[in-house]
Amino acid sequence: MIFSNRTSGAPLSIALATVLFFAVIIISDFALRGARIDLTATKQYTLSQGTINILRGLDEPVTLRFFFSEQMANRYPQIRVYGGQVRDLLLEYQNHAQGKLILQIVNPEPFSQDEDRAVALGISAIPTDTGDNLYFGLVGTNAVDGREAIPFFSQDREAFLEYDLTNLIYRLTLIKKPVLGLLSSLPLEFGLGGPMAAMQGQSQPFVIYDQLTSVFEVENINQDTDHISDDVDVLMLVHPAALSEKTLYALDQFVLSGGRVIAFLDPLLELNEVLSNPAQGLPGPGRASDLEPLLKSWGIAYDSSVVAADLSRALRVQASAQSSRPYSDYVVWLGLTNSDVATDDLVTSTISQLNIAGAGYFSPLENATTQFTPLVRTTKNSMTLEADEIANTFNPDDLVTSFQATPESYVIAARISGDVTSAFPDGPPREEEIETEETQDDALPPSSEMALENDAQKTGDDAAPVKHLASSTAPVNLILVADADLFDDRFWVQVQNILGQRIVVPTADNGTFVMNAVENLMGSNDLISLRSRARDDRPLTAIEDLRRQADMKFLAEQELLEKRLSETEARLAALQTAAGASEGSPGGMALTPEEEQEFARFQAQLLDTRAQLRAVQHNLRSDIEGLETRVRFINIAVMPSFVVLFAVALAWMRRRRAPGGGRASPAHSGSGA
Repeated sequence: MIFSNRTSGAPLSIALATVLFFAVIIISDFALRGARIDLTATKQYTLSQGTINILRGLDEPVTLRFFFSEQMANRYPQIRVYGGQVRDLLLEYQNHAQGKLILQIVNPEPFSQDEDRAVALGISAIPTDTGDNLYFGLVGTNAVDGREAIPFFSQDREAFLEYDLTNLIYRLTLIKKPVLGLLSSLPLEFGLGGPMAAMQGQSQPFVIYDQLTSVFEVENINQDTDHISDDVDVLMLVHPAALSEKTLYALDQFVLSGGRVIAFLDPLLELNEVLSNPAQGLPGPGRASDLEPLLKSWGIAYDSSVVAADLSRALRVQASAQSSRPYSDYVVWLGLTNSDVATDDLVTSTISQLNIAGAGYFSPLENATTQFTPLVRTTKNSMTLEADEIANTFNPDDLVTSFQATPESYVIAARISGDVTSAFPDGPPREEEIETEETQDDALPPSSEMALENDAQKTGDDAAPVKHLASSTAPVNLILVADADLFDDRFWVQVQNILGQRIVVPTADNGTFVMNAVENLMGSNDLISLRSRARDDRPLTAIEDLRRQADMKFLAEQELLEKRLSETEARLAALQTAAGASEGSPGGMALTPEEEQEFARFQAQLLDTRAQLRAVQHNLRSDIEGLETRVRFINIAVMPSFVVLFAVALAWMRRRRAPGGGRASPAHSGSGA
């Protein structure tokens, strides 16, 4: 009997397929080592271009020591998985560093030299239930004995892992930190406790200030200065309240000479109430800040008595005691999203959420010589309010019920560039004007220091007079922001203390925005793309819009019902008072039958009004919950079912198009002898 060629070749085909399978595995192990395909929508597992630029720009070797107690972590699945992610990402860093990044993975066993080294380098020891310590941190060193560390990889910062790693490497590459001049009326370096808390050893700097000092050399500048040092690369003004003429002139000349400025102004500083302490004679930094006349010379209009309100971006706050609801929309506290920022600008392109409070707005002046580029703006469901009106309003619902949107949005932050002229066309302010101004402010210094304080022409004791600049020597580069409360930790960050280590978990991108702005003007853009890229917050905007519409309807109906309820309660109280007076008086009479009927009718009306009020609240929740249920059903059941049906239909169509209409073809008989 003779076998067919197909039958005799089957074992050989299987053997060849097996050899080919193992060959592909072996070749792939070497040729495709480190290759990955990131299928996530936000590309969470792909290194940003800024990271790659920093890694490829390393001039000197950087050594990273990753301390991870792998055996101890096996008892804690979440830490074990996260540790693997950190290790894999560090290997990815090493692949892109072109040999300039040395990675050492250390498993510090108990009572070993590696454990002693981990402790000496600042890695936190986490005690376990067995009594042994778990280590999960990173230490980086450079060729000149510089050292940076992440004592413990907290899972709360998993979304910011790439930024933390890249920022550590970036700090190791800096030979000299850039100088950031800081002129502020807020105690950023002390925190809400101010200098008093610092003297008691209880100061906790604002998180943004900590972030700035970790990257830049921050030089605090007196608010009464008459000169900005040439060493300052970028000058940041934070709520500069009541600046003197000589200080304004120093800022004017700094900008005209090519200095770059970031200014955070505010028409209604919420922090003013927190920082003021009348009992101790502390007045606070002041409610409003301005830079007039500098803004006018820069071609900018700004009113320090007006606040921008936005109903679509209002943050939910705990309602006042005057409200019947637990939470209300506060239209002057805004949570701006990525649709409200300039996505094509490096400063704001990665912003997902920016929380601000009582912000003002900017607009360009007519015939301005500068270019006005909006960075952050409100939606068109906005209006302006007087700061005094807001300060005297204690119920957020009152602002909602009286809200009347204008057909325009308001620019909260903007980039200003171009040529400008001096705000002091006649030169520096005269010494007589300065002396008068300081006397009015009760800020007259000792006479021995008066000459140096008032000499706006000199940079030192023996320095030659500085030439007055009437116009800019080059196009200016400024960033203006009409809010200073965004520095307040309460608006954008949660701070935790774990084993004595301060763990910062951002809930908004306020810190990102400030750091991006400073780094952009410093000329370093590589870190900008790393800060918010891992955020994957996708709110259900339809549900949020429905909630706001229902809120408006609810507030209108609630106002009518509460008015009716108050009138009914007043009538009942009047009848009860009349009945009590009649019963207690000599020869007094009880309620007449007609009055008793009216009393019963008012009681029934009271119960009915309360029932209607509860029904309005119930309808508000039921509409939102119904939409959420429908959305969940579509996501969980309808869409997967649609995909399955589509796949079945596609398979059926392919089968119909096959020769024979999908029926099996008759087998060909082989010839045999």
